[in-house]
Amino acid sequence: MIPVVWTKYTATLPGRVLKLVLCENCSTEYVYVLEREGQGIGTSVYMLKDDGAQEHAAAAAEDTLREYLENDFDPVPCPICGHYQRYMFPKLYGATSPWLAVASLAVLAAGSLDAVGALYWSVTYLQQSTNHALVNMVVTWSLLAVLGLIGVGLAAIERSKARRFDPNTEDQPARIERGRSRAVTRAEFEATQQRVGKGPEKGTA
Repeated sequence: MIPVVWTKYTATLPGRVLKLVLCENCSTEYVYVLEREGQGIGTSVYMLKDDGAQEHAAAAAEDTLREYLENDFDPVPCPICGHYQRYMFPKLYGATSPWLAVASLAVLAAGSLDAVGALYWSVTYLQQSTNHALVNMVVTWSLLAVLGLIGVGLAAIERSKARRFDPNTEDQPARIERGRSRAVTRAEFEATQQRVGKGPEKGTA
């Protein structure tokens, strides 16, 4: 059997774009810089199409970067009032609390094991209709139903916590400082651009 020899090429392309945001709270328009990296992969079998693989990797990296820059965002608060926009909340919402994560994992593991047992006793009862198999089948399926309800309840708790989450309840001066470290108002940005466009003024002798 002839072994397949292939070469993998990767490309990474950094980029940045200005993001314009309209504050929901104070109607200030502000601007910040979004930076992302796009990555792409290309393969060449037996090194027959190395150039094509490299071009494919570069093109894929460019496409990925374009997608990031067009659709992604950073959770940057308003530099004037410190307000986070509602669409930014999901990126600010932390991971599931430890106890909830452990409980969900435990329910999933127990449910998986119980599902195997429920199927086993169901098949056993169909093959041998004994009272022992019937009791075990009913118990395992009942336990699976209870675990399912617990899982639904834990998911509901997590959704409720996510709905109640509001980063705008944090200290406002700290949020304003965070916003100023990443963004400027549109008026400030345009004024800076005008000054840069005019260049330094010439002095008189």
